[in-house]
Amino acid sequence: MKTTYQKKLLSLFTLLFAVLSLMFLSNCKGHVEIHEIQDSISSCSAPYVVYFYSDAEHRTRDLEYTWDFGDGTTSHDKEPIHIYEKDGIYQVNLKIKQYKVEDSKTIALYLTEDSTQTYADWDYAIATDELWAPAKVEFQNYSKFATSYLWVFDDGDSSIVNNPVHVYEEPGTYHTALNAMCSGDTSTYTMDMIIKDSPNNILIDKVTIWMPNTDIGHDIKLEIWYRGFREYKSSWISEAASFPITFQVQEKLFYFNGNYNSDLLEFMVFVDSDAAPEVRFYLRSDNIIDDFYPSVLPFDDGYGRSLEALVGYQD
Repeated sequence: MKTTYQKKLLSLFTLLFAVLSLMFLSNCKGHVEIHEIQDSISSCSAPYVVYFYSDAEHRTRDLEYTWDFGDGTTSHDKEPIHIYEKDGIYQVNLKIKQYKVEDSKTIALYLTEDSTQTYADWDYAIATDELWAPAKVEFQNYSKFATSYLWVFDDGDSSIVNNPVHVYEEPGTYHTALNAMCSGDTSTYTMDMIIKDSPNNILIDKVTIWMPNTDIGHDIKLEIWYRGFREYKSSWISEAASFPITFQVQEKLFYFNGNYNSDLLEFMVFVDSDAAPEVRFYLRSDNIIDDFYPSVLPFDDGYGRSLEALVGYQD
């Protein structure tokens, strides 16, 4: 006869099995949801060169894209470029399929004489929620009916590249403008880029280490030191089964006060014993003053021992 404890344990295992089964079936089924189709059109008269993008929610594997451009041609590229030789109104359809699930969306693309007035539109992508100097910004050009572009970054630099990458070295507010041009017509769109001064806190987000195969099965520990003070100590990873190993650190450098100088930032990997690190990687703080955040600090001793530290700013 089963005891109450055995019944509870059986119920727990049954529930766990059901949850895992649902997760497995969900992954096999897939998930796709198309939110928006975006396009960027070059030229204010035929032939039109159109860049297509999609804003879609889906898992990352086994995706099948099918674009129908409405002129009898199709593409399976994720972000296709298509040339329309004639004026017209085209029904553009995108279908994304993953396993047994698919979603589709259709837009009307107007390429007619009264709808081809040049206008500028752009946005930008950054690696963090804030812009800190030095700030590396990837600009995204969504202008339409333009054949040439002039970006003015308001810091003395400019670019004629369609989608430029620019670095704002100093804090401040920059009135960044994109001029989109075609056949003598110019449209300008301006946006303020607010670049913050570098904060005093540096965050070690996570650290990934690789060790030789001879260290598989051994206990592994990570320590981070700054200015001779230990900032972080991980728990021991018992009998490491494989490499790499990632430590979710998420610790501020307590002793860092915003001064980049000769103070050392050290990463120490211990194997089986606290007596001495198996490998020690270090650099001076002034070696990262020009980095963009978040950034990856890579180290390699050339003998199978390497480390990557993801470093970011934090107010």
